[in-house]
Amino acid sequence: AYHATHSHEDAQDMRNMGGLARSMPWTAPLMWIATLAIAGIPPFAGFFSKDEILGAAFAEAAVRPAWYAFWAMGIAAALLTAFYMTRLMLYTFHGPNRTGEREREHLHEAPWIMTGPLVALGVLTVIGGALNVPRLLGGGAYLEHWLEPVTAAAGQLSPLVEAPPATEWALVVGAVLVAGLGIAGAFRILRPESLLHARLAPPESGLGRILWKKWYADELYDAVIVRPVMWVSREILWKVVDVRIVDGLLVNGTAVFTRALGWIGSQLQTGEVGAYVVLFVTGVLAVLFSALR
Repeated sequence: AYHATHSHEDAQDMRNMGGLARSMPWTAPLMWIATLAIAGIPPFAGFFSKDEILGAAFAEAAVRPAWYAFWAMGIAAALLTAFYMTRLMLYTFHGPNRTGEREREHLHEAPWIMTGPLVALGVLTVIGGALNVPRLLGGGAYLEHWLEPVTAAAGQLSPLVEAPPATEWALVVGAVLVAGLGIAGAFRILRPESLLHARLAPPESGLGRILWKKWYADELYDAVIVRPVMWVSREILWKVVDVRIVDGLLVNGTAVFTRALGWIGSQLQTGEVGAYVVLFVTGVLAVLFSALR
């Protein structure tokens, strides 16, 4: 939509966007399709895959009760996913535009070289779930055994555990309700007056600051990876390998060695005929001495 900003610090912060659906009439509905799919709303493809995962986890819990925890984490993830994806859509494509006057003049749809693949993916997202409709919904679950010719060779396949139909229906309806709750919660919380510009000052302390700092993931990455790599690059690769070995020994050392050879050779070139005769006779005597030994 826009790549640089004169009004804000970060052009990619969605809190500095808003109202982009008017400038991106293709991307906005495609993003809503993706949002509903990843939230697990039927009949989009994401609904079928999410339902299979949650159903399998719950059914496995009948054999291994610890799997109830995995199912609960999946439900929590479904709730949060539906909420934050809807939040993304509301902040980015709806509500008042917050890009700034100069940026607003240059808002535009993505070129077709980008929009075309998005349209293809959007169509597949709408109809892709029909490829593997579960038996509970009257389908044949055609992809359920697709890889069996390959995996059967391992001989270590776990038996498929299925829940009773009534339980499966309860799980399906419950998962959809959870996704709907996340979407409704985003609409309820993010009212137009809450869609504000990105604040320049972070919260002073508490959970708000931790979330603002993204659980300090960037700081941890900087301390564990960036700074050690920078130190090795500066103190070893640059100061030792580059400066002392490459430049000092190979480049400058070659020049010093060549200049020393030139100096030795220059000492032999005195310009005096007598000195040349002495060297010539010395050389001849050395050859004769070597030949007579």
